[in-house]
Parts: sequence; C-alpha cells; structure tokens
Amino acid sequence: MVARVQTAEEIRDEGNSAIKDQDYVKADDLYTEALQLTTDEDKSLRPVLYRNRALARLRRDDFEGAQSDCNKALEFDGADVKALFRRALAREQLGNVGPAFNDAKEALRLSPQDKGIVETLQRLVKANNDKIMQTTSLANKVTDMEKLAFRGEAKDVAQKQTALNNLLVLCRESESGATSVWNQGAIVPFILNLINDKAENEELIVTGIRILDETLKNNARAMKFLAMHDSEGGKSARFVCRLMCKRDNKEYVDSAGILVQRVFNAMAKMDRQKEMKPDPEVAEANKLWIIRVLLELQEMLQDPKVGVFQRETVIDLFLKNLMHMDGGIPRGWSWKFVDERGLLVLLDVASQIPEQCDYPVSAETRQHVAICLQRLEEDMVFDTKRLIFKERVDFFFNALISRCTDDEEGHKYRIKLSCFLITMLQGPVDIGINLIINDQLTPIMLQMAASNNHLMQGIAAELIVGTIAKHERAINMLKVGIPVLRALYDSEDPTVKVRALVGLCKIGAAGGDDISKATMKEEAVISLAKTCKKFLLETEKYSVDIRRYACEGLSYLSLDADVKEWIVDDSLLLRALVILAKSAGPLCVYTLATIYANLSNAFEKPKVDEEMVKLAQFAKHHVPETHPKDTEDFVEKRVRALVEEGAVPACVAVSKTESKNALELIARTLLAFSEYEDLRGRIIAEGGTVLCLRLTKEASGEGKIKAAHAIAKLGSKADPTISFPGQRAYEVVKPLCDLLHPDVEGKANYDALLTLTNLASVSDSIRGRILKEKAIPKIEEFWFMTDHEHLRAAASELLLNLLFLDKFYDETVAPGTDRLKLWVLYSAEVEDERLSRTSAAGFAILTEDENACNRILEEIQSWPEVFKDIAMHEDAETQRRGLMGIANIMASSEKACSEIVASEVFRVLVAVTKLGSINQERAGSTEQAKRAIDAAEKFGLVKPSDREMYERDTKMSTIQE
Repeated sequence: MVARVQTAEEIRDEGNSAIKDQDYVKADDLYTEALQLTTDEDKSLRPVLYRNRALARLRRDDFEGAQSDCNKALEFDGADVKALFRRALAREQLGNVGPAFNDAKEALRLSPQDKGIVETLQRLVKANNDKIMQTTSLANKVTDMEKLAFRGEAKDVAQKQTALNNLLVLCRESESGATSVWNQGAIVPFILNLINDKAENEELIVTGIRILDETLKNNARAMKFLAMHDSEGGKSARFVCRLMCKRDNKEYVDSAGILVQRVFNAMAKMDRQKEMKPDPEVAEANKLWIIRVLLELQEMLQDPKVGVFQRETVIDLFLKNLMHMDGGIPRGWSWKFVDERGLLVLLDVASQIPEQCDYPVSAETRQHVAICLQRLEEDMVFDTKRLIFKERVDFFFNALISRCTDDEEGHKYRIKLSCFLITMLQGPVDIGINLIINDQLTPIMLQMAASNNHLMQGIAAELIVGTIAKHERAINMLKVGIPVLRALYDSEDPTVKVRALVGLCKIGAAGGDDISKATMKEEAVISLAKTCKKFLLETEKYSVDIRRYACEGLSYLSLDADVKEWIVDDSLLLRALVILAKSAGPLCVYTLATIYANLSNAFEKPKVDEEMVKLAQFAKHHVPETHPKDTEDFVEKRVRALVEEGAVPACVAVSKTESKNALELIARTLLAFSEYEDLRGRIIAEGGTVLCLRLTKEASGEGKIKAAHAIAKLGSKADPTISFPGQRAYEVVKPLCDLLHPDVEGKANYDALLTLTNLASVSDSIRGRILKEKAIPKIEEFWFMTDHEHLRAAASELLLNLLFLDKFYDETVAPGTDRLKLWVLYSAEVEDERLSRTSAAGFAILTEDENACNRILEEIQSWPEVFKDIAMHEDAETQRRGLMGIANIMASSEKACSEIVASEVFRVLVAVTKLGSINQERAGSTEQAKRAIDAAEKFGLVKPSDREMYERDTKMSTIQE
C-alpha cells in the first residue's frame, strides 16, 4: 500500500485542530510543514499559514518568531487585522512598545468593534508612558555602570566587578534591559577589550562574556554580532568561533562556547531549552553563514593552536547542532558533513590520545567524539547515507592499517588505529564490531601486547576489553584476547595492569545478575574486586586515569550480589568512589552511575510467573535465578549506605556529559534513592532536585521519565516551599505535568499528582503555571477513572487546590462543561472516602457562585437523590462539607431554596439538625443543616413549629436518646 501524500490545506486543518487542542508545539510543526509544500505564488494560503503559525508561536512565548511570521503575512496583505494584532502582542512582549502601539492602532482602525484590540491599545498607551520613564532611568543606569566597568572610573577591582554584575542583572531582568545594555552593539568593543587585556582578572572576563551572552539571546542581535567583524563573512565567522581561544580557563571557554551556540540558534531560529525546532526557511536564508561557521569549527578540530577545552567544546557544538534527528539544524547538513571532510576530521580526533597526539586532547576528548559519532551515524536515516558513512569509516580504517608497519612510524600508527577502534566501540558500536573482525587486526594487537612498550600494551588491553561484548562476530578476537589479558594482568606497570583488570572483570560479569550463569567462582570475583579497591583507595599513588579504569572494572563486578554487599560494607571504598567522581567528573560518569544503579537495583525486573517457571523447568529451558542477597531488605540497606557516604554529590559531579544513556543511569539511581522517605531531605539538600531537573531535559526518553518521577517522589510528602524553594517550584511543574501520561506507569502518575497538589497549595502563580502547561485535560483523565481509585482521588485533590485560582474556578462554573456535575456526584461516593471528602469540599467551594447553584439544579436531574445521599453520608466530614454546599445553594436564591424545601432533602436536613446533641462527631453537619434551614426561614418558605421554638428557647432536645 502507498501512503497518500497530504496537501498543504489538509496539514493546515490539522494545525488548526492542534490550536483548538492547545497543542501549540504540534501546531507550529504542522504549519511549518504546510509552508514547505507551498510557494510564493500561493498568495491566498501562505499568509494564512504565517498568520496561524504566529498565533501558535505567541502561545509558546516565541515572540520573535511570531513577529517574523506576522511580517511575512503582512507582505501579502498590509491590512490583515489578525496579523497586525498578533504582531502588536508579540512586539509588546519583546518590549517594542511604540511599534506595538502603532500596530494595535492600525488594527483598531480596520476593526473598530474588536474589544481585544481596544483592551490591548489601552494597555499599550499606559505601557508606552511607563516605557519612556523606564528607558530614561535605564539608560542612565547603564551609562553609570559602563563608566565603572569599561571606562576606568572604578576605584578598584571590586567596584568594577560590581558594575559588571549589575549590567548582567539588567540584561537578565528584561528584554528592555538587554536592549539598553546592547546599545546597538556599542557594548561589544568594550567586552572585547576586556577579553584581550592579558592582565585582566579572569572573573571579570567571564562576567563580561556572560553579559554579551545575555544580549545575544535575541536572534537579531546574535546575527548582527556574527556579521559585525567582516561584511563578507569569512573572517567574522572565524572571529566569533575563535573567541573561545582567547583564554584557556574552562569557565571562560564554556561561556564563549555558549556565544557560538546563540549564533547557531539565530542562524536556524531554534532553541533546545525552549523546545523550538529549527525553521527551514530561516536556515535556508542563512545558509552561507552556516557553512562558514561549520567550516571554521571543523578547522579548529585539527588546529594544534586550539586547546583541549576548546576542542571538546567544538565537538559538543557539532553534537548539539549538526544532527537534524536530534533537534539540530534542518536535514542535510550532517549529510554534507559526512560527504565532505567533516567525518574524516572527527575520526582523526578519535585516533588521538594525550600520550601521543598531533594536537592537544585529554582522556575525556574520546568520550565527546564517541557520542558525537554515534549521534552522527544515527542521523544517517537513509540506506544511501549510512553506506556513505560506512565507506568513509572504512577508508579511514584502511588508511591507518596500511601504515601499521614494524618501524617506529608504524608503531605510532598502531596506537592510532587501536585508539580509533576503541572510540568506535564506545560510539557507533556495530560499525566498530565490523572493523575488529578484520583478519589483519589480530596480529597487530598481539604484537602490541607482546611489546615492551607499556603504552602499546595498555592500549592493546583496552581494545580487547572493548571487544568483550555480546557480538558473535567478535568471538575469534576474544579467543586470542583473553589469554593476552591474563598475561598483561601480571604487568608491573599499573596502567597496563589496570586495563587488563577491566577486561577480566568484564569476563567475570558475563553472566549478569543471574546466579546460575556465573562465569567465575565467587572467590575469584571477590579477588578481582579487591584489586579494583586497591587502585581506588590509593589516591596519592595512582592517577585519576588509573583509578577510573579500576572503577570501570568494579562496575562490571557490581552485577554480582555478593560484590554489592562487599562494596557497601566498606565505607572507605564508597568514599573513594565519591573522591574519584569529584576529581574525574564526566570521565567516570558511566562506570560510577552503573555501580550505583546496580547496587540500588535501579533497573526494573519483570515479575516472574511461578507457573511459567515450572513450565520452563519441565521443558529444560534456562530459568534466571535471583541471588538471595538481592531482596528488598538488602537493597534498602545498600541505598542507605550509598546516600550516607555521598552518592548524591557524586552523581552531581559526574553528570556534565552529553551521553544520554549515562544520564539515564543517573536518573534511575536518583529514583531508587528517592524511594525512601527519610532520605529525601538529604537528597534535596545535596542538589538532587536541581540534577533531576536537568536530567528531564538532557537524558534519554526513559531517563527523562525516571528523573521526573524522582522529582515527584521528592515532593510528594514534603512542604513544597522547602523541597522546591523559589523559582524551582515553577521549574518542576513542566516535568511533573509531562509525567501525567497513560503510557507512564501508575505509580509515577500518582506521585506526580501528589506533588502537583502540594505545589498548587502554594500560590496563584504556581497554579497558573500548571494551567499553562495544559495539565487540566491530563488530570481530568485520571479524575474520570473508575478502576484506579487512588489515581482518581489524587486527581480530585489536585483539582480542588486548582479551584482557588479564579481562572480555573470560572471555567468550572461556566456552562458547557461536566466538571461541575462530577464534583456533586463524587460527593455522594460511598466506597472511596478520600474521593468523597475532596469532592464535597469542591462542591462547597463551587456553590459560593450563584450561577453554579442554578446549573446544579438544572443539569443534574437526580439531584434530590444525590443531595439525600450527601446529607446522610456515613463519613462525618464528607457530610459536613456536602451540607455546606447544600446550604450555599439554599442561600443563593429563593427559587433554588424553594426547590430543595419542596423535596425529600428538606426532611433529611431537619433530621440532621437534631444530631448535634446526641452525636458530637456530627456537630459540624448539624451546624450546616441549621444554616440551610435558616435560609429557608429567611425567604419565608418555612416557619419553626412550636416544638422547634421550645427547643430553641430551652436549648433542650425533645428527641429521645
């Protein structure tokens, strides 16, 4: 069957539906796709698509994009009211109050009856006056700060630093502040002079580069900055990219790298942090600039004058921007990179090691390259592109292997070849495995292992370790390699010995956590673990590189439950792992996270069906066996030991990596740690929440879910102002709302609902943020469930807290929704006390609105029966709250009151008024019932009987006990 190609009109209609569903990200993508199917000749459809996409971008807070789309729509029709109005709204948010006012005024002239335009115009008049005053004040502040920061008027370094910090704050506070500081580019020479001054304080320079970064968040300013140094472009792209090389300080290099990222964002109009995908039209218009920047970065990869930090930053820039399938610039650029020299340059970097390099690299550079190569290979989505990628790799491999001769030069190329293969096995594994089965490779590897050169021995051992994987095609390599590893393990050189140790540990862990598949005796496994410990503990004797290899070996052995127990019983070893994490950082991220994940059993294990086990045993199939030391009690003990000895700060220390798989391991670990309520405070205090927030943006898909679940755990039973202080309370809302999905396990949904309920109790602004994340339909989906009572009750509690937000309250009482009915009907729920209590509270709150009272009586035909059930509810608190709602309805109007008085409900109310004296638990219910009767008396619908008057006067009940 052949899929039918959709027309631009059909895709537009889908986009319109997405707008109605408030899915603005999807709408933006659909309108972009529709635009790609049209040409400039489509003068009726294109302006509509631009205008509609402007609306989607407005809702996503992409005000620059909305303004740009409105500009394009107005090129077709300058009197397009919607485009004018939307551009006014976008410009207002961008701080361009004057132009926004002009747009709104023109829109009102064309559509004088539009109330929305009138309100916007009134708001803009006031904003314009405020802007004039603010601009004057802001300009004076900026001028004063510039004098101190750049014109030599500061008394000392401290005053200069304060002035720079103030400029940074002004940029961050508002767009108008950033505009004033930018001052049409006048700030740039000042900051460049600061950077070029060799005698200047490093902290001042970093602050200066951050000021520039804040101003370049605006795409137009970023493009102006890119073109500022050379109108032809080549020198300008070189200047901007090479700003990273002005200083070797890592903090400076990171900040300068962010400047280049801002340039990429502007060239393709994208932003990963805001989940903005690149705009193909903008990227096409900036094609020459993209070529210049990519070529300059590519040249920097092999430039001997470029330092280690700069080279790794360049690789990360390729990683973040080159791959279309991973959210980078539009499709095609990664293919060109592979087709031309780009991939070969990356492979050359992959063949370098610090001990033997043509240009500066570190032990960490390989990790950056491996991840980049893996993502690049994944971006080759067509067979033809994958074939070209493989051909380029094969070409590089064959060029290296042809130069592996027996002379001095040949030894150098053997090391290069081995390093290249190790990198491939850490990145695009399948291609790496295809390479190591080459017949020429085995003798080369054996010669390296047999040489007297310790570097060659160590590299050979590491290559063998890389091949020990579940790939049948590498089995011949292993048959030769394992005896070599055993021989190298006896080496006196610690670097060689520890690399061979990693291989032996990997072999020892081949059976995984299945006790029946153990490949070594327990004594041998523990002996290997003790050797790893020896390397890890002697921090003064062994370098970070040696210790991280020992950590890698231990990570393989940590699959064994006996080793797990052995590790957590040794507090010195646990502290040594933390020390390594803080000194090695991302270099040991995967291995350390693996140890923590294995020790805390952070991976889900399928539930074993006993009947299926018996059947498998009968059929003589292998049945995995769980170690007796892997039960929940042992896991809890291990988790407590890990957290106690600093596992959370260790996770924070190693987390600055681009490896999504490694980040997923950290997310799983933090979730396992968060399982225990009394540990959560410590996890929060040691940076666990901040780390989880980052993981929800940077980890793999599964890792994002685990990180969000960990956040939900941390806030589910704690004061949200302590768990998520300040701005963090707003930041956690999005990942928690994303967690509310039917495909996510129920436990995660439940914890997310609890934490959102706690957050919704804090303030209107947080409640508004929850609504802004379009969480209401998701919450209501759980609220409607009849087969998950805990999820339904938790959803009702969250919705109850959201009712305190006026906007949501008004939406609930407004005609056209069934929400109001559910609050009433759930109040009569008998089996679920938690749901009935919450619903009755919502019923009481909603009936404070007269329109809601009328809707209840009009739309719920069975209200007399429902009210009777509420008034006679077994749970005293549900009864009290429900009666409060009934009393509110009776007090709302004479008509509503008369309907209730005429029903059987009134007799129940009279009976409830007699309960207080004989049942103190129902005293609150009695009080509310009396309030309802008082409302009926007030409207003159009933009068108290003589008996009632006697009881009131004497305050004595006439009802027998």
